[in-house]
Amino acid sequence: MNTIGERIIFLREERGISQKQLAHTILIPPTSLSRYENDVYEPKAEILYRIAKALNTSTDFLVGLTDYYEKPNYTSSEPLGLTAYEQRLISSYRKLNNENRIRIFERIDTLLNIQK
Repeated sequence: MNTIGERIIFLREERGISQKQLAHTILIPPTSLSRYENDVYEPKAEILYRIAKALNTSTDFLVGLTDYYEKPNYTSSEPLGLTAYEQRLISSYRKLNNENRIRIFERIDTLLNIQK
């Protein structure tokens, strides 16, 4: 694991996050993430920061300055923590005002009833 791309793939797979999910979370096209993972391009500092944050690691790990990274605390094949996509949903929800939060819950209830 010597390149940024290899380290991104390693962490993404270890955390059970698809390439598409990670790209969506860090607000870049999946094709751009693919190019980073294949070491065609190196991400700029802002993108590198977003990748590190989404994968719960440091930029130092991603660029190879350290081999230490935060290991997930999984006890089964399903992660106990939140995926990057779920974290993004919660972050977006917290930005809503109270009225819109109520609307979200109403929509969730409707969707759950339809799903049954």
